[in-house]
Amino acid sequence: MKEKRSVDLFSLFYKNSLLVETIIIFLVFGLLTQGAFLQVGNLSNLLMQGATCSIIAITMCMIIITGNADLSAGRFLGMLCMVAAILQVTKPEIPSWVVLILVYVIAIVAGLWHGAWVGYLKLPAFIVTLATQLVFLGINQFISNGRIYGPVTGVISQMGNGYLPDFGYSINIASLVVGFLCIVVYAALTVSKERKAISQGLSEARWNKVIVKMVAISVLIAAVTILLSMARGFSYAMIILVVMTMVVSYISNNTKFGRYVYAIGGNAQAAALSGVNVPKETLKLYVLHGVVVATAAMVYLGRLNSATTSGGNGYEFTAITGCVVGGTAITGGRGTVIGAVVGTMVMAALDNGMSIMNLNPALQYVVRGGVLLFAISLDAYANNRKAKTVQAA
Repeated sequence: MKEKRSVDLFSLFYKNSLLVETIIIFLVFGLLTQGAFLQVGNLSNLLMQGATCSIIAITMCMIIITGNADLSAGRFLGMLCMVAAILQVTKPEIPSWVVLILVYVIAIVAGLWHGAWVGYLKLPAFIVTLATQLVFLGINQFISNGRIYGPVTGVISQMGNGYLPDFGYSINIASLVVGFLCIVVYAALTVSKERKAISQGLSEARWNKVIVKMVAISVLIAAVTILLSMARGFSYAMIILVVMTMVVSYISNNTKFGRYVYAIGGNAQAAALSGVNVPKETLKLYVLHGVVVATAAMVYLGRLNSATTSGGNGYEFTAITGCVVGGTAITGGRGTVIGAVVGTMVMAALDNGMSIMNLNPALQYVVRGGVLLFAISLDAYANNRKAKTVQAA
């Protein structure tokens, strides 16, 4: 007779910790706010509010995976918002798409700057980005002279405030179509990934588990799509977030560049000895991150419709916390783009719920810090258990 295997409750919880945390947050705030947190209108606002930091987390997680960091993302976002807003207010004859291109050019230059210092000059990313955080704040204050600039128009406004058209129907048809396409794409990618893993001998043919998971996630996507379609539908900010998440997730999992990122995070010296050009790949990663932060900046600016000197303050902390909550190892080498985005949305839900409850701002900081400490402690404990298991074997 086969011996029954004991269930490792911690491993089961650790693997599904993000799902458990999400369920707990939604249930607790749903009860404490008497259902206000779970209303369709609030959920739509939650997705809009969380989109900015979630976009930043898309590449923030990859930077953390390499063992680096970016403490300047929030202030860089604020500076880009100010540049775009000033141009739109003082030079209205310049088309918004030209302003958008200029913002991306600045983002690429900033990415090259960070990548050169961290990749080629070997300076600690923590120090470099802490220094540029102050530089970006200073530039923001200098060019604005402490003033608020707005409103913004054109494509920039649409990126933050626009929604898919409803074509005059009571339900947003365009959002239903987009949701259906998301389910089809997700199912196709899941089946393709599983077949590839089976053909390479990396997975057993357990299609029952794959199908159950695929159906569960598809039902969740369908439910969210229907609920939002009954309100205003999908915003362009949500579309941007989903598309960028899928693209960067594909890059991280299916390209040489993505494999190099994980290799550098695992052991940079070993990666260099195996032929990886670590400085070059680091430079490319910071450029990609600059472009992603610029996109987040335009979504943020479009949503608020104005730029201030305090714009983006603390957003890098929220993104980093979301990455850790989503399973990215703070020491590098492990993490996923999708996990980071979902983790950041969980943090946004936490902030949203505390705001609806009108919780003291001081206590909100305590809660955020506690969540980050819990996520890091959980990851550290899991790594220690794994190390002990390997040693025992």
